[in-house]
Amino acid sequence: MTKTISPEMKSFMSDLWGAEGNFIDTPLGRGRIESVRTKAGIDLEVMVAINDVDGFTLFNGTELAAEHGIRS
Repeated sequence: MTKTISPEMKSFMSDLWGAEGNFIDTPLGRGRIESVRTKAGIDLEVMVAINDVDGFTLFNGTELAAEHGIRS
C-alpha cells in the first residue's frame, strides 16, 4: 500500500530533516531540535530540548506538523 502525502507535509518533513539546532513550537512549548531520524513509513522522530522539561522529549514529525496546522 502506498501512502500519498500533501505537498505541504512533504515540504515540512523535508525542512524538519535538516533542522538540528533550530527552534520549533511543540505541544509542550518551544524547544530546540537536538536530532532527527527516520521512522517506518513517511514519519520522522524528532528529539527536542524544551526549557521547562528535564531532558529531551521525542515527537513524531506528523505530530509537529499538526501543531503547525499541516495535515497529510
